[in-house]
Amino acid sequence: MPEPYTITLETYDVPQPATGQVLIACEASAISAGTELAVYTGVHQWLSDPTRSWPKWPFVPGYSGVGRVIAVGDGVAHFKVGDRVIWPSRHETHAVVDVAGPHVLVFPIAEHVPAHVAAFATLARFPLAALVQSKTILGQCVVVMGLGTIGQIALRLYAAAGAHPLIGIDGVAARRALAEKVYGVRALDPDDAQLKDQLREINSGQLPDIVVDATGFPNAVKMAMNIVADGGRVVMVGSPRGIAGDVDFYWDLHGRSITLVGAHGSAIGWEPRDKFPYTVPRAMRLLTHLLESGRLRLDEIVSHFAQAGEAKQMYDGLLNDKEHYHAVAFRWL
Repeated sequence: MPEPYTITLETYDVPQPATGQVLIACEASAISAGTELAVYTGVHQWLSDPTRSWPKWPFVPGYSGVGRVIAVGDGVAHFKVGDRVIWPSRHETHAVVDVAGPHVLVFPIAEHVPAHVAAFATLARFPLAALVQSKTILGQCVVVMGLGTIGQIALRLYAAAGAHPLIGIDGVAARRALAEKVYGVRALDPDDAQLKDQLREINSGQLPDIVVDATGFPNAVKMAMNIVADGGRVVMVGSPRGIAGDVDFYWDLHGRSITLVGAHGSAIGWEPRDKFPYTVPRAMRLLTHLLESGRLRLDEIVSHFAQAGEAKQMYDGLLNDKEHYHAVAFRWL
């Protein structure tokens, strides 16, 4: 992405891995619709921030992929040629990745997980942060607002974790239909005048215990706080871009004893401590297990498995055609 709304493809020489590195041939990489569309459209808040080095133009997108190790450098003991792995892959055919440091982001994944599904494993760590910040999940009524890629993954993670009843909210009918592919999930339109009545009907007369905001729109927090139970928990997953200017925190938050908590990827760190109760390796081991066991089903949300030459069509589709473009991955092999 050399500038907004522009996609180019480049070729480059693939180097051999140095000491402590592996060379990976990418099978597939997943689009992170929130981050990548924010950069693609030029609205990402850090593009104009001089204190930030990322993201900047020209920008090479992508941070979630699956592939196979095809060469290893000296001193590499835990990976061998032929290993199938997931890692924070950019959208590219090959990557040289460091695997010798303390914070290795390369993890094995089984052969039977389809490439277009495995490509989303690293991306899934971000909605997993919502579960980490939700504290108690088993038997809790959970609403996920915003059923794009992150919201769909979050919904399925909450289902795997035992949330019940589970409800999705989105204004796009096709997204609601995708959510209801998960057994027992009900999906509602946010513009329905009877929304709160429907929530109470689904949850035996009570408002939801947890509301997860995955919309990416800052003012959605007002609705999230409005529809959660008194004393409930609102979890802000992903990256709402902008200022929530229409929220009365005194009455909407304090007056109802609501807990409002952020759940970005930074909620899962490298060391177990109070601020970061979960760790990246533990999270990735769990996510690969859920994908391998079939408890986390993502194949049904992938609407397009595209070639690199179709990249601009994919980004424009995710931006402008939400009825038909849901989760999108690129095919490299």
